[in-house]
Amino acid sequence: MKKINFFLFLLILFCFSFSSPKISNSNILILLSFDGIRWDAIENVKGFSKVEEEGFKVLKMRSVFPSLTFPAHSSIATGTFPRKNGIVSSVFLEKNSGRRFSEEKEAEWLLTPPLWVIAEKNGLKSAVCAWPISQGSWKGTSPSLYKPFTEELKDKDIEEWVIDLIKSKDKPNLIMAWFHGGDFVGHKFGPKSNEYKEAVIRSGEIIERIIFAIQNAGLANKATLLITSDHGMAEVKNEIDLVSKIPKKSFYPFIAISGPVANIYVENPNQYYAVKNSLKPFKKNFLIFGKAEIPFEYSTGDSSRSGDFLALCNIGDVFEPFKGKRKDEMKCMHGYPPSNLDMCGIFLAYGKGLPKKKIEEATIVDICPTALKLMGVNYLGDIDGKPLF
Repeated sequence: MKKINFFLFLLILFCFSFSSPKISNSNILILLSFDGIRWDAIENVKGFSKVEEEGFKVLKMRSVFPSLTFPAHSSIATGTFPRKNGIVSSVFLEKNSGRRFSEEKEAEWLLTPPLWVIAEKNGLKSAVCAWPISQGSWKGTSPSLYKPFTEELKDKDIEEWVIDLIKSKDKPNLIMAWFHGGDFVGHKFGPKSNEYKEAVIRSGEIIERIIFAIQNAGLANKATLLITSDHGMAEVKNEIDLVSKIPKKSFYPFIAISGPVANIYVENPNQYYAVKNSLKPFKKNFLIFGKAEIPFEYSTGDSSRSGDFLALCNIGDVFEPFKGKRKDEMKCMHGYPPSNLDMCGIFLAYGKGLPKKKIEEATIVDICPTALKLMGVNYLGDIDGKPLF
């Protein structure tokens, strides 16, 4: 009996040491996302330039499909593609339950664990601010500290929250924060506008002040800063009316439109063929695929969250919203395939011991495993990405 207990003790000790973090509790990893900043928008911008000169940079950071804020941030946080993490668009229907997702905030929508949950389960303290789909618990685990997104929340508020945590005595091991970046002004004015350029400059200034706070707190040898965006931006030239082309008399066919992407859900085979036939004449205007025909690059999996049809605009086109034309002209959009250069975002890393180099490209699913490696977490779950260094 004593012999069995001894081996049981060794087994428990081995499992614990394998899953527990190697990181010292005094270390800190900070992941900042600046929404909608293109890969080519940060050249010679202070803050970004400092990190580029002294740290690691991916020249073209590929997003996921669809390259929309909610799927992309879910992929950054989980290290998995939308087909696995379940956030297949910014608007979708979970057909088997009837639940509708429309830029929801609750982490329970994620099908794979986000970074803050993995950190907490490995004994690390996490703090999350305004990150898409981070509110509430994921299977019973929440961040130790949380600040939700609200319409009134400004980048200045988020910056102050991050800096206050850096200055605090009881620092978290992981800080994740979302900033407006260039997304709002990009949609309204376009990526070549002065408004967009000014938003990027303001983002660079935020980075400068956060780096100063790190140094001023004596954390230069203990803090690692990861800077990313979720997607790029492409100019919009045309809006397409998709809704009027689909025979719809009741809830089904359900049409979920997110910019240039639409998932169409049908109730039965007759409805499937009715939709298919109604869209045939418009194949020159946009791409249309039945679920079984979707190319892998555009595939969001075969779960009930993926539409029975996927409609995808050509670059520069978007679908009109379900309720008709937009009130304000949209100059810029994203959501297109990540192979398009306009959809590439940014990634930079800054901190002691990181390689000072540039690589040509990577994918945003690589951010989570990179963060886990930096935190010393041996995560055995299913992740699509790989550490960048």
